[in-house]
Amino acid sequence: MNPFQKKKNKISSGLAKNKFWLTGFFNALLLLVNFLVVAALFFAESACWISPVKFLLPSYFGLGFPVILLLTVLFLIFWIIRRKWYFVVSLTALLVSYQSVFNTFPLNKNHEVPENSIKVLSYNVHLFNFYVPETKNKIIDYLVDSGADIICLQEFGYSDEFQSEILGTLSKKYPYHHLELTHTKNRKSHGIATFSKFPILQKVRIPFDSKYNLAVYSDVRIHNRKVRVFNCHLESNRLTENDKELIKNLGEEYKNDRINEVVDQLSQKLGRSYKKRAKQAELVSEEIAKTDFPVIVCGDFNDVPVSYVYTKIKGNRLSDAFEKSGNGYGHTFREKMFWFRIDYIMYGDDFSAFRFNVDKVDYSDHFPVKCYLKLKD
Repeated sequence: MNPFQKKKNKISSGLAKNKFWLTGFFNALLLLVNFLVVAALFFAESACWISPVKFLLPSYFGLGFPVILLLTVLFLIFWIIRRKWYFVVSLTALLVSYQSVFNTFPLNKNHEVPENSIKVLSYNVHLFNFYVPETKNKIIDYLVDSGADIICLQEFGYSDEFQSEILGTLSKKYPYHHLELTHTKNRKSHGIATFSKFPILQKVRIPFDSKYNLAVYSDVRIHNRKVRVFNCHLESNRLTENDKELIKNLGEEYKNDRINEVVDQLSQKLGRSYKKRAKQAELVSEEIAKTDFPVIVCGDFNDVPVSYVYTKIKGNRLSDAFEKSGNGYGHTFREKMFWFRIDYIMYGDDFSAFRFNVDKVDYSDHFPVKCYLKLKD
């Protein structure tokens, strides 16, 4: 072998060694990031069981669960394509978190709706879009034409001049209603309302330590059986339009001091709301536990499926109608960059659910949710 060939082989050997070390370093770095993503997934999962009153941080990870889940799945696919055993890390995390995965992204067949099923609708009407003349009839007309048997409304608000029109129009289709107000100021009211085609036997308010939020339950006679219908509006995050603009503009103003300022400002508001919601969910859960007949729970929980609030209210007794008869992501809060599922219909073992649907109408900042429920014999 001549000297030139020896030198060429030596260079090739050096390049091969460098490539080997670079590939190893790249794999090790990606595996480290993979472990961090999996740790974030487990931290998000812990939000279901740890009250934000005791430890707040998991709640923020629960809010980001869909993004963390997506990263975990991408790592799983990446390592499978690379034929590395590292895919086991992501696969194990997904198996451990399977319940939260199906709560967030269920897949179900559309079964035929049985006879004698009732249609339930829950809708945060955003004060009827402030009930200006141009939009006042859209939400009311939607409700009247919905075909629902029971309607649970949150942020049920109106000015005195339109009170008789709203209640009068809805009462033509729904002769029974349960209305509770939390706030009345300058001839404007704010509260929660349940409308029913079936007789309401009892009306009870569950008081919250809150200016605008509360829950109620109405005992309704459905097909000669008493059913308790809960209507809940849990603590809002109180993010103003200015707060939302700050979040949207962070990408354009990428400065550490600015990011820290915005994060600190938002975390204070969110932290207070998380703690209040946790206590409110516990109150609702206690009332559900006291009920020894069929239960339906509707409302705007202002929290995602991977949360303490969702888990506490659902407990071991209730099922999520979206999980059992819906499909996809199903976000119900429709503002850009804030696509979360925070509106729910849940039910006890005495019911079966069919054809859950998120109705994509833009009359409020929420989408209405609806499904059919069939009382078991």
